[in-house]
Amino acid sequence: MSMIASDNGGASIPKLEGGVYTAISSAIVDLGIQKSEKFGKVQRRFMLIWNIQGEEVEVNGEKLPRTMSKEYGFSLNEKSILRKDLQAWRGKAFSDEELKGFDLLTILNKACQLQIILEERNSKQYNNIAGIMSLPKGMIATKLDNTYYLDITNMETFNNWSKVPTWIQAKIKKAENYEESGLRQYVDQYEKQIKANEEGQDHELEIVESDDLPF
Repeated sequence: MSMIASDNGGASIPKLEGGVYTAISSAIVDLGIQKSEKFGKVQRRFMLIWNIQGEEVEVNGEKLPRTMSKEYGFSLNEKSILRKDLQAWRGKAFSDEELKGFDLLTILNKACQLQIILEERNSKQYNNIAGIMSLPKGMIATKLDNTYYLDITNMETFNNWSKVPTWIQAKIKKAENYEESGLRQYVDQYEKQIKANEEGQDHELEIVESDDLPF
C-alpha cells in the first residue's frame, strides 16, 4: 500500500496567536485503519504535519520548530476535506487523471499559508487550522532538511518511527491493522532497545522479515 491518496499537546507550550502563518509540510504519518466513534466508520487515515516558519518552542531546554498538524482520510471524493484543502493549497482543482491516484508525497516539503485560530474549550486554549491557502504569488519559502514520512506497510520507512510525536505513535497503535502490520514487529524491537539502553544493556535493533508480513 502506498501513500496515494489539532492541538500539539503539552500544556506548558504557549499557544500561537490567531492569524495567518507561512508553513512547510514536514511529515506525513500513516495512522493505519482508524475507527471513528463519532461517525461510526472505519477508514485509513494519515496525519499531515507542518513546521510554522519563524516560530519555535522550547522543550526541556531545547528549541524546536513549532508545528501544527491535521488528520485526514485518504479519499479525494468531492466532499472530502483532503480534496478541499489540497485544492486550496494548490490554487487549482484536480484533473480527472489526478483524481485516479494522487501521490501525497508530492506535497511533502511544500509551502503554504495556514490560517490558525485560537479557541477555548473547557477552560483550555487550543490552536486549530481553520484554512489552508497557497503562498502569495512571487513569495518563496525555504525548503526543510529534515522531512520524513511513515507508511505502516512500507518497511523502508520504519526507521522514521522515532521522529513521530509520541501522541501520534499512541494513535497508530490503536489502528485496526496495527497488530498484523510489519511496523508492530519493528516497534516491539525498538522499544526493547530503548528499555535495554535505559538499563545499560546492549540490544541490537533489527527489522524482522517473515513470510507472515503482509507485503
